[in-house]
Amino acid sequence: MALVLHSLDAQGIATITLNDEANLNAMSDEMAVEFASTIATLKGSSSLRAVILTGAGKAFSAGGHLGMLEAKRAKPPEENRRGMMAFYDSFLCMRDLNVPLIAAINGAAVGAGLCVACACDIRIATSSAKLGFTFLKLGLHPGMGATYFVPRIVGPSIATELLLTGRIISADEGFRIGMISKVCQADSLTQECAAIVQETLSCGPEASAQLLRTMRGDPLPLRSALEHEAQCQSINYAGPEFAEGVTAMREKRSGHFSK
Repeated sequence: MALVLHSLDAQGIATITLNDEANLNAMSDEMAVEFASTIATLKGSSSLRAVILTGAGKAFSAGGHLGMLEAKRAKPPEENRRGMMAFYDSFLCMRDLNVPLIAAINGAAVGAGLCVACACDIRIATSSAKLGFTFLKLGLHPGMGATYFVPRIVGPSIATELLLTGRIISADEGFRIGMISKVCQADSLTQECAAIVQETLSCGPEASAQLLRTMRGDPLPLRSALEHEAQCQSINYAGPEFAEGVTAMREKRSGHFSK
């Protein structure tokens, strides 16, 4: 089964679907490889004008695949650091596409899954979607560009609160704090995203690409943030907090962390 699906219509609108419904589209190493390959294919298309990213089934993405994360406990920190950088790049390479990226958040978007949505230019969510940066609940430093994207979107104070508490928020709260551009009913998500894409298609593609480069900013600060995140996570994987965080998630309880 393909873990990433994509299509490209006659107008140049690509739809990418994270396709591991049984695992709530959790992001694994295998999915990362397929996602990067999909982006490379789209990058080679001269007709590409916009990308809509969504998830199969009832979730956008539950974040990093728990089995993948658990396996990192047995690896040395430097191997994990390199591995995390490659993992981040496999998804964030979509920002190399100089076309609008629209995240169609069809359900829960958590951890790295929400970070990938935040790496998009526009986010539309269903009213039932739940959003959260739950890294610290796992005893894990935020990754996938969380420390770069979230402050830029909602401001440093709200970003710090969301990252530090790991609390889950509603789509409506996401809209109030500026993380979500629009909230809609589940059955109209496709139409709402299509309407925004059509508006972008009415604009000059060269000017649009220039604006996207401007709005996405200098890539060097993002690279610096990713390197710091990968370094921190490589330390966490070998520590007791991450071990407790994973156990707590498996047992569906809150973690018991002590200093």
